[in-house]
Amino acid sequence: MARFRWVRISVAVVALVCTLTALGASGAVPPAGAAAAAPACTFNGVALPLITSASAGEKIAIDCTGLSAVHPYLVMEVSLLLGIDPKAAPLLDGDITSLPALMALLDALPEVNPAALAFPLTDLSGNLNYTYTLPASQASDPMATCPPSNAELNMGLIGCALAMIDLTTFKVVGAGSGLVNYAGQPLIPPSPTLALSAKKAKPGQVVDVSDVPGATTYWWLSTVTGLQGLLGAGSPPPPVVTVGLAESSKSRHPTKATNNITVTPAVYNYPVLTPPKISGGFTVPAISGDEIVTVTYEAPLLGETFYNIASAATPLNVK
Repeated sequence: MARFRWVRISVAVVALVCTLTALGASGAVPPAGAAAAAPACTFNGVALPLITSASAGEKIAIDCTGLSAVHPYLVMEVSLLLGIDPKAAPLLDGDITSLPALMALLDALPEVNPAALAFPLTDLSGNLNYTYTLPASQASDPMATCPPSNAELNMGLIGCALAMIDLTTFKVVGAGSGLVNYAGQPLIPPSPTLALSAKKAKPGQVVDVSDVPGATTYWWLSTVTGLQGLLGAGSPPPPVVTVGLAESSKSRHPTKATNNITVTPAVYNYPVLTPPKISGGFTVPAISGDEIVTVTYEAPLLGETFYNIASAATPLNVK
């Protein structure tokens, strides 16, 4: 299988390089350094990098402008496990510097499905009009399925990625990448859980937080934030974590508490998938009474602001 993958990629890329060479010799390629607009792409005519209610075998119309003229690209659908696999970091961080290095990395990653690889070429104006077919086959890694499992969805793997890679810079093209959400699967996973290290506390005391033991839903937004490079959104701003305490006996604005809470995203080291985890704690403010503790995790997603919010199941008694 590894040799098959290598040969498939090699043949396609060599053909594209030959095409570029021939066009360059004929003078058909525009001169380097010509001004170009920023890349922009639509998927099935929609500018939002999101394909909803998808199904295997579906054809996706990818239309781009502002790309390099007569230029080879790799387009592939891939499980979002690729985005949280440390072994794939060179691909997502732009650390690949040669075609052999790219080929070797793709060959070594079991999340990559050879049948999902396509090699379109832009026209003389840097436009790309390409119809990509979502594959019906799967990668060799049984966990790297499209669509993802429900457990993966709950961790923030909310679909699969349609990624575009420049085959001369070997970097992900943000404008040509997006999220594939499959029919019957939610885009927004269930809410996370929150447990406290104490039932009673005094002002100034630090109370630690964690997931509820045995939880099957998680602080999924942390995973999605880490995946945005694969989904074409670039480096997002850091997330914001806030803690509020509100009296359970009456409605009022919560009192904010200083915190050092962090949320780690899901991580995949084949074949082990580690879910997101909340940790750290908050300092109880100068209040008293039975207080409902709520943690809010705020981060951008697909151009909008999303939230993970969870409250402890029982009030914290502050005296």
